[in-house]
Amino acid sequence: MSKQDKAKAKRTKKNKQIIYMMLAASLVVVAVMGFNIIRISTKKSAGSGEVVEKTNTSSMKNDQYVIGNNPTQFQQDEFKKLTEALKSGEQLAISEAVVRCFIADYFTWTNKDGNYEVGGLQYIYGPMFTSFQEQSRWEFYKDLDLYISQYGRENLLEVTDITTKAEYAAEFEHYSGDTYKAYYIEATWNYKSSSKIDVNGFQKTGYFTVVDNDGRYEIAQFFDHYD
Repeated sequence: MSKQDKAKAKRTKKNKQIIYMMLAASLVVVAVMGFNIIRISTKKSAGSGEVVEKTNTSSMKNDQYVIGNNPTQFQQDEFKKLTEALKSGEQLAISEAVVRCFIADYFTWTNKDGNYEVGGLQYIYGPMFTSFQEQSRWEFYKDLDLYISQYGRENLLEVTDITTKAEYAAEFEHYSGDTYKAYYIEATWNYKSSSKIDVNGFQKTGYFTVVDNDGRYEIAQFFDHYD
């Protein structure tokens, strides 16, 4: 084969490689467009409290909150109630629903991978988010890794029902000096029975202060008893 023929064959091979690369890139673009079309088709309009995206039965959000990771069925049910409360616009109902969703996530361990995964943080008053997370890791969540290794995650705490009572509304002054309209909620809850741990030895009562933080309802403080 002459040098001219070799050069021509080399150019032909290179052109084919370029064509294959362009075809591959086109397929990627088509795949991404198809995914976006499917994703957009699952969305709804974003009205107050309305579910704006639901990809499957365990992935839900509204225009204020997102359901926690790997939610139990009880958590999903409570999150739907929160969404309905947001639609109603009733402050006490929203505050009560926020507390219920927090309890269902924070005090459930069967869907957690370790003490770094603190549940319910999205319902905590924004400026307290980091301090509350760290405090939880050193207190309520401190032995979670040990419990998981000794007893198995499926045998740990899982909230099954909650009873709440919306007490009253008042002004609440945070230690920062900021004052908010606040709602006080009393709550009691139960855990799924376990053959490995004594679930009755864990917190089952709480007294919560929920503040209206620029239209977003967040828990500013809670205690397990009255002084």
